[in-house]
Amino acid sequence: MPIRMKAISATAATLLLLAAIAANAQDRLVRVDLSYQAPGNGPAPNFSPKGTQVPLADVPAGFPLPPGAVRPAKTGLIKVGPGESSWTPVLASSDGDHPRDLCRIFLDRNRNGDFSDDGPFVTAVPSLREKTGAWWSSLSNIELSIPYGQRPRGGIVEPCQVGIWLVREGEVPPAVLRYSVSSWRSGRVRVGDVEALVAMMDGDNDAVFTKDDTWSVLSASAPEAAKKILSYDEARSTDRLMFLEAGRLELVLEFRSVTPDGRRLEFAVVDRPVTKAQDRAGDDVLAEERNRPRAATPFTWGHDMTAAKSQAERSGKKIIVDFETTWCGPCKMMDEWIWTDAEVAGTLRSGYVGVKLDGDVEKSHVRALAVAAYPTVIVLDPSGKELKRFVGYKSSKDVRAFLDSIVY
Repeated sequence: MPIRMKAISATAATLLLLAAIAANAQDRLVRVDLSYQAPGNGPAPNFSPKGTQVPLADVPAGFPLPPGAVRPAKTGLIKVGPGESSWTPVLASSDGDHPRDLCRIFLDRNRNGDFSDDGPFVTAVPSLREKTGAWWSSLSNIELSIPYGQRPRGGIVEPCQVGIWLVREGEVPPAVLRYSVSSWRSGRVRVGDVEALVAMMDGDNDAVFTKDDTWSVLSASAPEAAKKILSYDEARSTDRLMFLEAGRLELVLEFRSVTPDGRRLEFAVVDRPVTKAQDRAGDDVLAEERNRPRAATPFTWGHDMTAAKSQAERSGKKIIVDFETTWCGPCKMMDEWIWTDAEVAGTLRSGYVGVKLDGDVEKSHVRALAVAAYPTVIVLDPSGKELKRFVGYKSSKDVRAFLDSIVY
């Protein structure tokens, strides 16, 4: 009996040891060096962070302008980098030919308070957006040098590319500059026998890489891998898993860390009972909509608020106002899949007068109804009193519930 118990104990210990070895082998860390990348001749991300606003202040009358700057001129601070010592002062001025547009950009690249010793300025030719009546000055591929840490003791300097644009509405020069980071980090690493591409994209325009940014991993042998790894189809937030095909196996990868300068990323190969198909299934927000019946008779949208109110007063119907823009992706999704849903359209036809307004054009209605994002859908009674609203994309199920909840 004691001999048998000893044998069982030895077997159990061996199994535990093998399990521990397997777990350690599976849950192994992988480190990959990432390098700076910017749009050029090859693939680039097909998405970017939303533009960050930089408030601009008038340059004092006695401030010496750098050569090439023409008043009106304004200054601001592009907060890209880990702290104030890495942020870049910017001066925006006219170019003489466009006295109301801030279309000439000077960057204090060495951050010494002098805009005249940092190399050439960049100039945009303002263009009129006929639909909105606004004048745009857009400048792309502007490279900044961002220090990480204190030099000369171990400090690191990395480039960061941004696009800048200023919009003038009316006769007054812009009071805000907008920018968006267009560069990213990428590298290659072997995971077992598989060569993988790894990318890290800045999600908030600060050039400081953290778990709040976006990553992607893809087998280098996958079709169009260099392009796909930079697409919103593959990229995910760092709390999401990545998957790597290794023969018949599918390795599951979990984000661990990234250095603030984006030079090194670390992930782990983990044991998770999930496949890429299972993990990504919930990301297709249109999966349910594709199988729903379409409206045989579409709901009619007008584009005139005054006419919509008159029609609502005559019919006693409520008014549904859809604020959208030409650049709003979720707006287009709702046009294609939600407003054409048979049940949604039927509910709207029976009790609503519809009006669609372009938020870039109908500024007075945007202000009057305090619209701050797109799409914004607002239901009004026939007198114009707001009853309820929602903001952002909603499924047909959510829209039906929204409409059913309105008390009038």
